[in-house]
Amino acid sequence: MSHYNSFVRIPALAIRQKIRPLPRIGVFDEDVLRLRVWPQDIDFNLHLNNARYLSFMDYGRIHLSAATGILTLVLKEGWMPLVGSLSITYRRPLALFAPFILSTRTLCWDEKWVYMEQVFRSPVSASQEGLVAIAWVKGLFRASDGNVPPQRIVDSIAPGTISPPVPESIEQWNSLTKEKLQRQ
Repeated sequence: MSHYNSFVRIPALAIRQKIRPLPRIGVFDEDVLRLRVWPQDIDFNLHLNNARYLSFMDYGRIHLSAATGILTLVLKEGWMPLVGSLSITYRRPLALFAPFILSTRTLCWDEKWVYMEQVFRSPVSASQEGLVAIAWVKGLFRASDGNVPPQRIVDSIAPGTISPPVPESIEQWNSLTKEKLQRQ
């Protein structure tokens, strides 16, 4: 049950896209999922396990790619989505059976990476949501002959759309990642 997203939910979404595609959203639009913490998602503290956050994030990114039209292209071309790095900050726990919202959006891209933000929120009241966790993710698509440039992908679903500049904070994150890798 712990791999429900990987072995059931994600393949079911890919099949659904062929039968009845999700409504399309723009490249920079936020994709929102309403989810709940189930018994298979918790740890000994009876809250959402940190590894399950990553699993939900996988599903959120695939859902975003379906809603933007990228998933159809990826399946047609046989490309593989890969995560290069992620950074997540936890603010408060999600208890057993708690509902939560996962929003995913593309921030920008460069010649190799697509940068996304994923935010977990819990309903605090009818009028506000509480931040649970926030993450940055950089990913790419790989073809059999190498990485697929993000601009090529965007041009195929939204011609003429260009990335905003990569923010300095993401550039610093990239520098820290490179520094960590160089130490090994």
